Amino acid sequence: MTSDQVLERVKRIVVEDLDVNLGYDDLDETVPLFEEGLGLDSVIVVELISFIEKRFDIELGDDALNMETFKDLRSIARVIREQLARQQV
Repeated sequence: MTSDQVLERVKRIVVEDLDVNLGYDDLDETVPLFEEGLGLDSVIVVELISFIEKRFDIELGDDALNMETFKDLRSIARVIREQLARQQV
């Protein structure tokens, strides 16, 4: 799966599964997820993690559950790609 495909799926999860009231085209993958960006709270991030793990059939390890991973959608997609690559080895 390419980086663009992973990013596309993450954006779809945010738009379709989370209650963020944004359209797909309105979602910029470089906007911060917290405070001044999308303003997501910890409950929504937990939901996001759950959807990611189900949709990508991965388990995000403790090392991935940090503010750097959830800085923006691109960083989430990067961590998912790394996880998928590890599972294929």
